Formats: sequence, C-alpha cells, structure tokens
Amino acid sequence: MAEETVVEAPEMCATCMAACPVLTDTRGYAEAVALGDYERALDLLLESNPFPSVCGRICHHPCEQACRRASIDTPVGLRALKRFVVEQTEEYRQQRHPSVKPPKGKKVAVIGSGPAGLTAARDLTVEGFEVHVFERAETPGGMLGQTIPRYRLPFNVLQQDIDDVLKLGVQLHLGVQIGVDKTMEALQAEGFEAVLIATGLSESQTLAVDGIESDGVYLAMDFLRGAAAGCGVPLGENVMVIGGGNVAFDVARTALRLGAKQITMSCLESREEMPAWEWEIEEGLDEGITLMPGWGPKSIYAEDGKVRGIELKRCTRVFDEQKRFSPQFDENDVVVRPADSIILSIGQRADLRCLEGSPVEKDERGRLIYSRTTLATSERGVFAAGEVATGPGAAIEAVREGHRAARAIAHYLDTGEILEQPAPVVETPEELAAKVADRVRQYARRDPHLLPAAERVCGFQEIERGLTEAEALEEARRCLGCLTGAVVREEVCAGCLTCVRICPYDIPTVHETATIVRDQCQACGLCATECPAAGISLTRFSTDKMDAEVRELLHAKVAGEVKRPFLVSYCCMFETTSRKFLRPTPEEAAETGILRVMVPCTARLRVIDLLKPLELGADGVVVLSCAPGECTVPTAEEKGVAHVRQARRFLAGAGIEPDRILHFETVGSAEESWESLWTQSIETVSTLESAASAEVTQ
Repeated sequence: MAEETVVEAPEMCATCMAACPVLTDTRGYAEAVALGDYERALDLLLESNPFPSVCGRICHHPCEQACRRASIDTPVGLRALKRFVVEQTEEYRQQRHPSVKPPKGKKVAVIGSGPAGLTAARDLTVEGFEVHVFERAETPGGMLGQTIPRYRLPFNVLQQDIDDVLKLGVQLHLGVQIGVDKTMEALQAEGFEAVLIATGLSESQTLAVDGIESDGVYLAMDFLRGAAAGCGVPLGENVMVIGGGNVAFDVARTALRLGAKQITMSCLESREEMPAWEWEIEEGLDEGITLMPGWGPKSIYAEDGKVRGIELKRCTRVFDEQKRFSPQFDENDVVVRPADSIILSIGQRADLRCLEGSPVEKDERGRLIYSRTTLATSERGVFAAGEVATGPGAAIEAVREGHRAARAIAHYLDTGEILEQPAPVVETPEELAAKVADRVRQYARRDPHLLPAAERVCGFQEIERGLTEAEALEEARRCLGCLTGAVVREEVCAGCLTCVRICPYDIPTVHETATIVRDQCQACGLCATECPAAGISLTRFSTDKMDAEVRELLHAKVAGEVKRPFLVSYCCMFETTSRKFLRPTPEEAAETGILRVMVPCTARLRVIDLLKPLELGADGVVVLSCAPGECTVPTAEEKGVAHVRQARRFLAGAGIEPDRILHFETVGSAEESWESLWTQSIETVSTLESAASAEVTQ
C-alpha cells in the first residue's frame, strides 16, 4: 500500500513562478539582476533547476506566458535573463560547492543521462545516496546532447550543467546500455537498491505507407543524432519533412544547414493547429522553409529503390469531437511533390531494451506501466521519470519529474514505503485591474539578438546572441515584482487617508485602517514614504536597511579613515547600465569620498533620510534622480523634488547651508553623468567647508 501524504499548497506565489514546472523563483532572480547581484540570481536558479544553461537557450518559457506584464505591454524576458545570469557567473559557478549529506550506504542506478535522470541523480546525491548514471551513448545529456541542433544548444553549454551535477559525486558511465551490456538483474546483484528508468523517447515513429523502405527515407531522431555527431547523410537538394512539431522544425532547419536547397514541411494539422512553438515556425519561415499544412502522406514513390517523390492526401480532420487524435482524409484530393529525401518526424517512442530480462511490465502497446503519482513501476524498487513515462514534453518538465523521482526514491529507501505525490495546488494573484495596468508605464521589451536568416543557415553557429548587461538590467527592471508591494501595520495605522491620497495607482482603501490589495500594489513605495505613522513597509527593493548602512559606513568617516569632504549620494538605480555603480563597497567610499546608496526611486526618500547623513557626520548629501520624464512611477518626480526642497528649508531654518543637500537629474546614463555630478558636488561642499573654516578662524 502507498503511504498517504498530504501535499500542502504553497503560499500564494507570482503567476510566473506558478507557471514554471519546477516553481523557479522567477521574480526573485529578476530582482537580483536588477540589483546587480548576478550571483544571488544564479543561486535562486539552481535551487530548483540544475539546467539553467540549457533552459536559458531552449526553454519554452511558460513563465513568460503567465507574466502579468502582458496586460500592460509585453511579458518580461525571463528566459533571456536566465541565460544572461549564467553567462555572467561562470567563475562563481565553478567555485560553488553545495553541501552534500553524509553517505547513507545505499546505491541507486539511473538509466539515462537526460534532464530527468541527471536531476534525480543530483538530488539523491545531495541526500547522501551513491548514484550511478548509465548512458548508452558516448556523450551525456540524453536527447539534449544527441539530437538538439547545435545552433540552438551548443554542447559546451549543456556540459556546464552536467559538470555541476557530476562534481557533487554522481558517477557517470557512458557507452553502457542496460539490457544489452548489463541487465537489471545484474544491477541488483551489484547492490543497487533502487533503479530509475529515465531513458526518454529516443526513437522515431514510422509510417505504414508504400515506399517507406526506399533509400532516402530517414527517421527524425536518427537523422538528428547523425547531424549532431557530424555524420551527415546525402539529402540532395529537395527535402520533404513530414511533421509539424518542434522536432520536425529541428529536422527541417538542420537539413537546410546541411546543404539542401528546398525544404518543404507537410503536416496533418492546419497552420493554426501546428504543435510547434510559434517562434520556431516563424524562424523556419524566415529561413525559407515552405509549409504544406493539412496534408498527409499517401505513398512514397521511388526509382531503382531511391526516393523520387511523395504523394500527399488532403487531411480533413485531425482530432475528433473528444479532442482525440483521429485524422480523416479525402483520398481523392491528392498532390505529388518531388523529393530527393524524406524525413519522418511524426512522433517519438521509448527504447525499452533496458527492461530485457526484467519483470517490469509493459502495456499491450509496449509502453512502460507506471504510476503517475508514485512514479513506481510494477517491480518493487524500480521507478520511472521523464518522457519515457509521461510522453513528449519540454526539458524543464523533465527536470520537474526528476525532482519527483528523487523524492520518491529517497522516501522508498529511507522507509520502504511508496510515496504519493499529487500535483500541488498553487494560489496565484488576480489579473491586474485595468485601472492599474493603464497607469503603469510601458517599456519596450529587450529580446536577444537573432542573427539574420541568411547568416543563420550558413552553418551550425549559435543563432541567438544573449543580452548585453545594459539590456539585461533594463529588462529585469520591467518586472512588476508581483506580491512584493506595500504591507500595512494595522496596529499603528490611524486611517488618515494619506496612502489613499498619495497612491498613483488608486489602490489603497480605508475602513478604520488602511488596506492595500497585495496583488495590485506596484511597490512604488510612495505610500511608505508619506505615511505619518511609518506604518507601511515594502518587501521589494526595500530601503529599510538604508539607515543602518549609512550609519555603518559613516563610522569610518568619523574615525578619519575617508576622504574629506565626505558625501552620501542617494542614486536612482534604474539609471545604471552596468553593476559598476549598483554594488558599492566601503573601500570605494573611503577612496572617493562618495558613499553611494542605491534606491529604486529617489522619491522614496523621506525628508529624514536626507537629513540623517548630515546628523551622522556627512559633509553633504547628493540626490541623483532619473532623467526628466523617465521615472517609472507616475507623480514620483515632483514628490522627490518636494522632499529635497523641504529638507533644504529645514537646514536653512537651523542655520545650516541649504546647499549641503544637492539634487541633480541624470543626463544619459549613470555611467555617463554621475562622476561629473559628484565632482561638482564635492566642489560645492568643499567651498562651504572652506567658508565655514574661515569663519571659525575669524
């Protein structure tokens, strides 16, 4: 009997995170990028996904499809940000050494080194199990390494993720086919107490039509394996690809790069029904591929055993009323197309030779029998994960199944029981209200650079170039930070309506105390700045630690360890194009005489924030706000200016020079203008200091 377990729904999470099969903290790593903390962003990625390099290239990014920014302009480019993070942290990643629990003295065999198998191997190793991965090919990675075209996923990129797994202690055996070179029974004899079948769908389906055995008819997976290994086949100039999925487009685009001049794709589905991702279709069309949607093979004709063409028949229906695959054809509506080669890409199946001689059961169609909730097969101690069990899917979905398999196996080895794992229920926020979406500033999305089609088809060089640092920072700042907005402390709220009056998005309401709807708040921080009771705090881009930071760093100034005059500079972090200014250090402050305090909007600064550095010993305060008209928050610019004016009036009233608080707007970017503005500020405050010294002398 399976052990009954209760799967608790996690706390409400952002729609992007909920849409990710492994619940990656997408919002968190976007914020980390915006703050210039790329190492933290990588840590967040690796918490849930050991294949960030792969997913930064080929993920179908369901997170983006769920992004609430789509109601404003376009979704945040989370996949591109993932790739950017990986590329920026190569050295840090090599130095990372996640902790591994003490050995438990139990061995697990994993059959297949694709994303499901390696994810499970990684998780089990971290838990203290000895894990051996057996891969029939001479290269690791499963279909990622053997069939994904190099123009989409260079092998060295995949190897980065695999190396991360192996350095934990996972033992990889290449060129070993379980069921042929070693049986399942032999694995048990060698002391493996659990086995995971994660062989994927490595074989192509074929068709029962006349002429299918002709020379020049190829199966998609064999064709892609050969191309990836550098062993091309003679295609001729005119190639017909049968199929309309993503693998079919991999085949067609690979054939183009191998020298074919005319690529035609025929599929049963209409253009609107084609299962390939839309961007894959558009890129293929750009490269010159011709589509024939709504046509299926009737027969292949040949001369002297060599393909010469194909007869196609019109498909009138692909699915029946219950949405089941049940194609119908008009046998009288046919066309004939010449072809030198025909490549079939109509689906994949599993190679289950690993089960030879084992009692693991298969169904009448030869498919592995397993439980979707426990991942257990008919044989005790044998589990299955990934496409071999679930059917075709994306790499990130295989990663999810690898995690589930590891939990199932660890529980079995620790307790002897089978673990039920129902799908978790995740609560997500409502759609943005129209009145809110209409007020959020629109920004153009920064997409990765795609090589022109004429350059792409010339070889297998990577066709997409990652984001520059400036582009990545700009894109990360587009994230709305859903559910990380203002929080009201009801015990101090007086219901004074200040937040209602100040909010540029018309979100707060007051019934005795204020309420700020969590899934609508845009985390601009103006309400927290203006609240007279200091009863509102923020969880995104929080400035709560700013006072402590200023105190700590000014302590060095009081001790005489820094350059005079010493200025505290509050800076709008959204004006930077690199992390040069985003991550200041005490050493830089001591050397330059400028203590940079990065804030997401200088309008968040309260009057006390502007005065406090002077009280603590700073000689001046410089506020560097965004360029005119560039603020992300409506009404914020005027409020920021008002706070500076008010602080200067306080100084004048106390007999202190108002020019000790200076305010500038950024011209261009931070890197272009801030250095000169700091120089100007130092000169101004130095003049004030000289005048004050002269007055004391007199």
